[in-house]
Amino acid sequence: MRVFSSSSTQFSGKDFTRRIVFPMAGVLIVAIMVVIAFVVVSAGQQNDLEVEASKKLATTALQVKAREVGRNLRDYAVWEDAYKNLHENIDLEWAATDGNIGANIYEGLGYEMAFAVSPGDKTVYAVINGVPQQVDAFKIMPRGLRDLLHVASIQTDPTTSVIKAGDDIFIVAASALLPQSIDRKTVKSKDLTMLVFAKRLDQKFLDRMSQDYLLSGLAISPQKPEGAEASIPLMSQDRVYLGSITWSPAKPGFQLLRFILPPLCISLVVLAAFAMLVVRNAGRSTKALEESAKTVEAYAQTLKESEARFKDVAEASSDWIWESDQTLRLIYFSTRFTEVTGLSAASVLGKTFKQFFSSDADSDGWIRLIEGTNDHTSFRDLRCCYRDANGHTRVCRLAGRPILGPSGEFLGFRGTATDITEEVEAQERATHLAHHDALTGLPNRVLFRERLNLALAANTEQTSRISIICLDLDHFKEVNDTLGHGAGDLLLQQLSSRLMGCVRMHDTVARLGGDEFAIIQVGVNQPLEAEELSRKLIEVVRAPFTIEGQDLHIGVSIGIAIADTTDGDPERLLKNADIALYRAKQGGRATYRIFEAQMDAELQARKALEYDLRQAVLKNELEVHYQPLIDLETRDVAAVEALVRWRHPARGLVSPAEFIPLAEETGLIVSIGEWVLETACRQALEWEGMRVAVNLSPVQFRNRELVETVRQVLERTGLEPARLELEITESVLINDATAALDILNGLKALGVKIAMDDFGTGYSSLGYLNSFPFDKIKIDKSFIGGMSNKDKSGAIVKSVISLGQSLNMITTAEGVETPEQVAFLRAEGCDQLQGYFFSKPVTAPELAAFIERWSTEKTIDEIAA
Repeated sequence: MRVFSSSSTQFSGKDFTRRIVFPMAGVLIVAIMVVIAFVVVSAGQQNDLEVEASKKLATTALQVKAREVGRNLRDYAVWEDAYKNLHENIDLEWAATDGNIGANIYEGLGYEMAFAVSPGDKTVYAVINGVPQQVDAFKIMPRGLRDLLHVASIQTDPTTSVIKAGDDIFIVAASALLPQSIDRKTVKSKDLTMLVFAKRLDQKFLDRMSQDYLLSGLAISPQKPEGAEASIPLMSQDRVYLGSITWSPAKPGFQLLRFILPPLCISLVVLAAFAMLVVRNAGRSTKALEESAKTVEAYAQTLKESEARFKDVAEASSDWIWESDQTLRLIYFSTRFTEVTGLSAASVLGKTFKQFFSSDADSDGWIRLIEGTNDHTSFRDLRCCYRDANGHTRVCRLAGRPILGPSGEFLGFRGTATDITEEVEAQERATHLAHHDALTGLPNRVLFRERLNLALAANTEQTSRISIICLDLDHFKEVNDTLGHGAGDLLLQQLSSRLMGCVRMHDTVARLGGDEFAIIQVGVNQPLEAEELSRKLIEVVRAPFTIEGQDLHIGVSIGIAIADTTDGDPERLLKNADIALYRAKQGGRATYRIFEAQMDAELQARKALEYDLRQAVLKNELEVHYQPLIDLETRDVAAVEALVRWRHPARGLVSPAEFIPLAEETGLIVSIGEWVLETACRQALEWEGMRVAVNLSPVQFRNRELVETVRQVLERTGLEPARLELEITESVLINDATAALDILNGLKALGVKIAMDDFGTGYSSLGYLNSFPFDKIKIDKSFIGGMSNKDKSGAIVKSVISLGQSLNMITTAEGVETPEQVAFLRAEGCDQLQGYFFSKPVTAPELAAFIERWSTEKTIDEIAA
């Protein structure tokens, strides 16, 4: 019996061809055409991508070159010497010197042009092709340079642009000429001198750029390129087209076609032949395929399980892979385990989680791990610890998920472990650096505030046990100025060790910044413990520091504030310590002061006085009074001394002893002193032949521009230099005798006279007379008061007068108030007298009346008799 009829089972050759061969051939032809089209399109896209990539590379290369110009420019823009010689004083000879901003800019750095442009847009210095020239930068680069300088003047970093000069195109960088020692915020952009470097975009430049960045055939086109394979435009600061850089990019797509098409065609032919063979043998293979189906299904199941394992591991992220059984015993490690830990897998396999991993004290990772494994749930990002082969504790991050059998039964866990020890250590270092001073290792201001808050919170009922001790080093600036900041850093490190040796374990020593330190002290007997510690600190700091083979001596001023039981505000406590520190520095340094309530009131009064003084300078409330100097030989008014007075609108005349120290401390004395100097010089022109004496403050004297200031005042007023007498005290000579001698010689070169004021009140007056070019000695009034033939003051005055005569110097006695003093000084040969006996300091009109009255009466003989 036949199960199937012939009509239903017969499968003829024509049917096979129609149903199998033709569709297979059609599919094959379409596939071949699609592959070829895809290859051709891909080749074109690769060519397009290569063009875009080369454009980005060329743009990046040009930007890199521009940043290189900017970096080179910045090195010169922050150079202190460049600032002094191209901004403060224009020294073209210095600038043209090779190694400064001369030929080395062209020969060493390859910049064809460099300019220095003053605040008035004047080109004060130019070097072209290594040769200094007197040219106008804005004529060479008429378009774009001015805009670039404007943008650069308001930026902290150099600004670059592309500018056209003639037929050439340049990469131009500009930056303000300003050293790092000057705060940029204190200088207006219109007052800046700008430094400019220019690099020509010539063929030599492009060849080097082509070699560095593998860009073939780089060239500059002044016109917009037509038909160029690749180009980038060169635009100015205001987006004006200047030209283009063109080149011939690589064509990887065409290369790919030449490489792929021949073997592809061969492969397709072989594939077609193979397809035909497959079709021919398809019938024969059907039975074999059915028999192989079961085998394929078994392999598919194995593959599915393998894929599940891989997926689990991949989702957990990996470093080294682990597995455990149902009892949480470790049964598998990947080879990466030994590489990371140094342990052999065999030495750990069989151990439980608790036996190998341990708790991380800095997180709850261990608790979460135990909970996750007990509940048979997935877990990730859990921090735990383990010990490596060297016995070192390391930190890892665990992730895992349960392994389930075919019926859903729990078989164990599989996951990854990532060693994060270095990451944790880096975080700890970052946290330490955020709360500690990098130089000394002491707590910084942030950690200091945190510990102060904790100390106050822990002693809320006995806050009076807490003291804040602020320290400020005396004469530390001289160490930096003379030996450099490296020596200063070494001194601060040694100082920190000494400070730590003076406090107890629970006290905090912090560096707040610079040479400022602070201590939090918790004691039971305040302020006695704070005072005892302060005395110990002063003695410890007073001991010499050995730095680079030299013994350095500094001091420390200390301010103490004791926490108030009624007010535990940490900000106010620190402010009070600062106020006490300020009073300690006022008290002569190397001492300590404890904050008292009136200190704050006095500080506020001082701030109010400082504000009023600043307003007085702005509102012209200052006056110049004059006191005459009487020549004993001619009995004429030989000179007048100019003395500044402050007429306060509410307080009347303020004592100079009250506001002059404040002006010196705030720096206002510089502008006040220049105003007094110019006012006195102008007034002296109204008194024919009269010499005027002006006092110079030590703060003024430390200004290296003093000689130039005096020269400009003399030039503006027209006063003869010989009629100006500048009085200084020996305190201006103590800190830097060499610099003082240079300034005094510069003043003498102008033709002015120099007098030593308050002679005899210092320590080294006689030595200064021998070393410095003084014209006059002014005997301090402390020796004149109560003077007689027999007392010590009289003997000192005689010696000083005799000394002046021997050195051919004029001697002037200050503070003369009685006829007896006049007679004594005249008998001893003193040259000039000054004091209330003749006249107190008065206004210019009052002095003019005195001079007229004195010239007619000249009663000095009668007075001296």
